Amino acid sequence: MLDSYLRGRDYGTNSTHNHEITKIRGFTRYLESVGFQAFTPGEDYSIRTIRYTPYVFSDYELVRLFEAIDNLPPYHTSPKREFILPVLFRMMYCCGMRPSEPPSLLMEDVNLKSGEIYIRQSKSYKDRRILMSEDLTSLCNEYVYRTTPQKYFFEKTAGSRISTDTINNQFHICWRNSGLPKRGNPRPYDLRHNFATRTMMRWVNEGKDITALTPYLSAYMGHTEFSATLYYIHLLPERLLKSSGIDWARFSKIYPEVCDGQD
Repeated sequence: MLDSYLRGRDYGTNSTHNHEITKIRGFTRYLESVGFQAFTPGEDYSIRTIRYTPYVFSDYELVRLFEAIDNLPPYHTSPKREFILPVLFRMMYCCGMRPSEPPSLLMEDVNLKSGEIYIRQSKSYKDRRILMSEDLTSLCNEYVYRTTPQKYFFEKTAGSRISTDTINNQFHICWRNSGLPKRGNPRPYDLRHNFATRTMMRWVNEGKDITALTPYLSAYMGHTEFSATLYYIHLLPERLLKSSGIDWARFSKIYPEVCDGQD
């Protein structure tokens, strides 16, 4: 029965499949604990996932990429993309948001006065509130004035939100238009990764205690595990890794690998 159930599902990624197996294991173990007979899927039901190394943009790459985003022409199959994408991609980069989060925002979730964003039930169904910079808040106000969205903050058509597939496709179009060569496989998710690493780089350069500040970054990004935030320290430039602002004795035993969808 379990095999038939799994064959009838389209999980998209190995990580999503493995997450489903984990939930099933938890449920069947609960059934066994209360006296029912149940089949608990073994490790052979899990699919080995490929570890993904985040793409760290250079300053030059970010400038060229956002120039391409800002100069997207109108296109009939992607209505209003020339207005939506400059704001959406900046929100992902400046606020460290997952690609799935901006499309889910309702109009009432974005406070255009205070700059507060309310993110509903993202990873592990947790809500969180974050703040935008004044510049980004101003840009959002201009965007709403031009596009007059109705239900969702980012709408493909009235009442219909933009999809993550569209975001991914448009990102690759912008990268191609920028003329930048690929050093690896840059993705929209890497805007979130770069928010984390650049925030840490700024703290270290300013002489701040990264050990004390990392929990705040973890809460802002909505990480389900604190260790997921600590991973980003490994992506810092070598000169910063030697900084006294990083307490290696405290962190050395709790770094995880980061794979697709972990954070």
